[in-house]
Amino acid sequence: MKYLFTITFILTLIFIQCSDNKNEISENQIVGMRKTAVDFMKELKGILINQMQTGGVVKAVSVCSDTAQVLTNNYGIEKGVLIKRVSFKNRNENNYPDKFEQGVLKRFQLMYQNNELNNETEYAEIVSEGEYKYLWYLKPIIIQPECLNCHGSESDMMPEVKELIAQNYPGDKALDYKAGDLRGAVSVKKLIE
Repeated sequence: MKYLFTITFILTLIFIQCSDNKNEISENQIVGMRKTAVDFMKELKGILINQMQTGGVVKAVSVCSDTAQVLTNNYGIEKGVLIKRVSFKNRNENNYPDKFEQGVLKRFQLMYQNNELNNETEYAEIVSEGEYKYLWYLKPIIIQPECLNCHGSESDMMPEVKELIAQNYPGDKALDYKAGDLRGAVSVKKLIE
C-alpha cells in the first residue's frame, strides 16, 4: 500500500511538472483546487443521499436530472471556477469530456487498470487558451455502493428508476459499474491570468 501511494504521488508530481517551469503550480493552488473539488462532491453526494433517505431512489434520480447541473453551475459561480463532472460513459450529454479532459481521463483509466488509482490521485496543469491562462484540476470519481442504484446493472435497478433514466437520458451510457470502478472526474478550471 505504501508503495502504491508513493507511485501515485510521484506520478502526480510528474504530471504537474510536465508543464513549463514558468507555469509552475504552487502547493497552495493545488490545495485550493483540491478543496473545491472535494467539497463540491461532498455537497452533491450529501444532497443525493438525503433525497434517497427521505424520498427514495426515484426522488434522487429526479434531483440528479432536474437540479444537478444547476447546483454545479451555482457552485462554480460561488467559487469563481468552471466546474463539471466528466465521463466517457456520460449520462448527461453536457458531461462528456473535452479534448483536455479526455487526455487526463485516459491517464486515470490507465492508473485504474494498473491498480494505481486511489483517493490521493489528482492532476493539475496550467493551460493557455488564447490570451488567458487557466489552472485546470481533475480528481477521479470512484463509484461508491450507493451509486449502483442508478449506475449499476440494469437488471438490478428498480423499474421506476430505469424508466425515469430512459425518459430523461435516452443516450445514457452510465451503466454497468461496480463499486470501486472509475466513473469519471471532477473538472475544475480557474482563470489565473
